Amino acid sequence: GAFVPHSSFDNVKEQIREAIDIVELVSRFVPLRRVGRHYVGRCPWHDDSRPSLQVNPDRQSYKCWVCNVGGDVFSFIMQMEKVDFKEALEILADLAGITLPKKKEFVPRKKAQVSGIGEQDEESLYQDVEPYTLASDSNTEQLPPPNKRTLYQVMDWVQKQYHEALLTLEEAANARKYLQDRGINEASIRQFVLGYSPLDYDWLLKKVKSNPRRIACLEAVGVLARPQDEDGRSQRSNRVFDRFRGRLLFPIRDTQDRTVAFGGRVLPDSPLQSRAKYVNSPETVLFSKFRQLYGLDIARLTMRNSRRALIMEGYTDCIMAHQTGLTDAVAILGTALGPEHIKILKRFAEKMYLVLDGDEAGQKRANEVLELFVAQGVDLSILTLPEGADPCEFLLENGKEAFEAMLQNEAVDALEHAFRSATRNIDLERDIVGSSQALDRLIAVIAAAPSGLAGADDPSQLRLEKTIGRLALRFHIAETEIRKRLKQWRDRRSQAPSYSERGEENGPTGQIEENIWAKPEFAPDFLERELLELWFADPETFGILDDLIPDDWLLSPLTRKIHEEWKAAAEHGDGGSFERLMLRFDDPAVKNLLVEIDESAAEKGLSPNMGAEKRDRLITEIVQGFTRRDIKRRSPREIGSLKDAGLSKEEKQRKLQEILQQKRGQKGEKEN
Repeated sequence: GAFVPHSSFDNVKEQIREAIDIVELVSRFVPLRRVGRHYVGRCPWHDDSRPSLQVNPDRQSYKCWVCNVGGDVFSFIMQMEKVDFKEALEILADLAGITLPKKKEFVPRKKAQVSGIGEQDEESLYQDVEPYTLASDSNTEQLPPPNKRTLYQVMDWVQKQYHEALLTLEEAANARKYLQDRGINEASIRQFVLGYSPLDYDWLLKKVKSNPRRIACLEAVGVLARPQDEDGRSQRSNRVFDRFRGRLLFPIRDTQDRTVAFGGRVLPDSPLQSRAKYVNSPETVLFSKFRQLYGLDIARLTMRNSRRALIMEGYTDCIMAHQTGLTDAVAILGTALGPEHIKILKRFAEKMYLVLDGDEAGQKRANEVLELFVAQGVDLSILTLPEGADPCEFLLENGKEAFEAMLQNEAVDALEHAFRSATRNIDLERDIVGSSQALDRLIAVIAAAPSGLAGADDPSQLRLEKTIGRLALRFHIAETEIRKRLKQWRDRRSQAPSYSERGEENGPTGQIEENIWAKPEFAPDFLERELLELWFADPETFGILDDLIPDDWLLSPLTRKIHEEWKAAAEHGDGGSFERLMLRFDDPAVKNLLVEIDESAAEKGLSPNMGAEKRDRLITEIVQGFTRRDIKRRSPREIGSLKDAGLSKEEKQRKLQEILQQKRGQKGEKEN
């Protein structure tokens, strides 16, 4: 489509690009140092023994020449967080403090630093909060609409209050002792920013001086609560209290290192009357327990190299794993593992280990989630600890090496675990009915795996073939019979309602249509790359070359698209530039190619300051190259006559110029 310079979507992408400094962004994931005009660091996408990732602060781009990835801030987040463009846009908008437009207009925001929001006075911190009416017999106060950026700031403030309370308050001694007894050291307490909420129901209220705006904001993030009626609904009461009072707190952070929720554990010998061992934050605009995993903000950096995820059941299990060096561990949030959790983990890890307590409840939980992993095509193994041990205790007593040895020697793949569970107490030789029922249970699990999509050499397809063979051997039955039953189960599943038909929010999301500009066959050839290099390096050459080279001489669809976007921008007075061009393409493969061409131009010393003589020579060479290619493509007789005419080099150049003038005349006639 044509370039529309004033569309809100284009403008907001431009605002985000201007607000996010790519050096700061990349530094959140990779340590960088300045070398000449670039910053360099170790590439996170391959085993990089020497820094090969280059970040260009002038172009706001990055490139690794070893694994051939590159782009701008959008593609960096897409590749690091394994998200699509829409999600990357949302992540960066949040970092920049920019509201994504839902209508044609939006309110511009000031430039923000990626590393965090600057200090603000207390009033401005709470200026945008949830719509909220302060309950009172004589007075109500309507407050402004919510602002996610403000709520993230509020959660950061609350986390600091709780953390300071754990470290300093005399009342928190019991919480500190509990952590000490669990073997959690001070470094882990600070790394995971653990906290404590005092028993006083109005401890936080006093800190915000009972200001209605601030109370509303704290309610919006789920920190303050109101009494509930018998049906569990919040009462519209004047009384508000700290949801987590008297509890040890585990902040839950998203992959952008922002606190979005808390998990609160009641302490031994606590005077609280609550029977709930754990209390988690409610669902808020910042937090969904079905889309968050504890510790992922830290673990994801290790997972990119280890390509594995250790899934624990408890907060302290996860912390102890990190404390002992197993920094690819995460924990679920007191709820069942769901499809969204698996999809998030698949962004970072290929192999997953579900680590369970050695009790009957742990076995049951493994069976409950097994089909979920299979349906997502995940390579899963299950490690069951010795009876009576939990991961925190085992790691504290035995250390990392013993745990790694158990992973290697005692973790069983998901199918083996399912087989053992399904056939427990069944005599496979004599109990025909029991064996058949057990086989059906296993086939039902296998049937959840996607079918008909993978090639013969796809790992998931190979696993399926091995699985069928193992079942045939274990149950002494022909593979054809197993395939027949598998088909029957899959036929039943295909008739069941889909996620969307059932209205389930956590079902599989739709796939994004492939970006046609990223197809290799659409890439520009050597000649067109030289043309693009000159455009990118010196935008003023665009107008000159556009006059000299007819549109139909551009053979690559991607080159034609770039030309179309640049020309439309120039005609609208918006000016053509490499930075603006990068915003016009969302696909990381295209962004990577554009950065590659731009960096190649810089290596050749091309720039607006290269000098008129060099620029004119390059323009002439490019035009001559296109002329020769067009003649060869369209007029084989004419080019043959040039070769056979015995002309000198100067005469051939003159002849080509005449052909060029003819082509320019044809172009002018078309435009008129």
